[in-house]
Amino acid sequence: MLDMLKEALRSIAHNKLRTALSMIGIIIGVAAVIGVVSVAEGTSRSIRQSLTSIGSNLILVSPGFTRGVGGRTATALTEILEKEDADRISQLCPSVKYVTPVQQGNFIVQYERQNSMATVMAARSVLFDMINVKLAQGEFFDESDEKAKRRVAVVGKEVADELFPNGDAIGQTIRITSGSIRQTYVVIGVLEKSGNLLFLNPDRSILVPFASAENRLFRRKNVSMIVAQAISENMANQAVSEIDSVLFEKFQSEERYRIVSQDALLETVNQTMAMLSFMLGSIAGISLLVGGIGIMNIMLVTVTERTREIGVRKAIGASRRHILLQFLLESVVLTLVAGLLGIAAGFGLSRLIASIGSIQTAVTPTVVLIAVSVSIMVGLFFGVWPAMRASKLDPVEALRYE
Repeated sequence: MLDMLKEALRSIAHNKLRTALSMIGIIIGVAAVIGVVSVAEGTSRSIRQSLTSIGSNLILVSPGFTRGVGGRTATALTEILEKEDADRISQLCPSVKYVTPVQQGNFIVQYERQNSMATVMAARSVLFDMINVKLAQGEFFDESDEKAKRRVAVVGKEVADELFPNGDAIGQTIRITSGSIRQTYVVIGVLEKSGNLLFLNPDRSILVPFASAENRLFRRKNVSMIVAQAISENMANQAVSEIDSVLFEKFQSEERYRIVSQDALLETVNQTMAMLSFMLGSIAGISLLVGGIGIMNIMLVTVTERTREIGVRKAIGASRRHILLQFLLESVVLTLVAGLLGIAAGFGLSRLIASIGSIQTAVTPTVVLIAVSVSIMVGLFFGVWPAMRASKLDPVEALRYE
């Protein structure tokens, strides 16, 4: 077998230009597969990271909608959820670890002559146990602030930089206004910069105690959403089922509320990106088929050129099996080398896409293994016919071939 491998390498190296041209299709095909799959995998990881960076096992309950009947337009139900619904979930759902009602709205925030637009989110202090936000300065508000209805605020990094260019935010009083609503809050904490996190952009937000804001800032009974957290990942589905039972008992309609779990979102992302990777990989894999046809053509030419050589080998005792394996090995070596070069090109393509398009890419060992395996399979598949044709040549006719 070692002698056959050496002979295969000598045959491939004999005509370097023709060998290189025959390998281009495989190289491009493998590089394309690795490139597009790395983009899909990188995008999938980025989305999963975004979904999980805010916290784990989170469940969001938001208002539903009413169907359009008799020509009426379907409308969203903004006045449906209440803080009492969060209390009932906390009492009746043993799989839920934390839960808080949330009020949310856009307000103008002022400090002396500085002003900015920010999303004000009113929630109970357990929110900080549920989401992954960190402090750059100061402290979070706690349960005592909630009970005393203190007007204290934790400010996002971008808002803090706009209102307090000198960085002296802690202890300062800000004014939150919207129309006739004007309330002052004392800044007790500034968040670290984190970027957009699922239902919250902490950098552009101001977090305040729910009790101090529900009547002073928002002045409405209904809440924007309810955020809950399951005890563990294994109990997330059970927690969703328990919350659904509690809300259905009250509303008697699944359309009046929506429950979205973090686990369900992650599963949907995984399924969608797996399908996308398969589709993109299949499209790119068409070039492998074209490359395989090129390999078969070059191997047929090689068989024709070496007809006399085949005749001599058979005349001195070479079997059909030996001839078949020789040419099949040459085809496999040709595609394997092309596949390895394609993998290197695929890594380069992935890096190029990431640098030019600012897109996260990821080349996984699985993709590399598949690329190598496909290259070998292409060599076997498209090398069989030329190899069989070579092995079936009559030695007398082969020796007469000019």
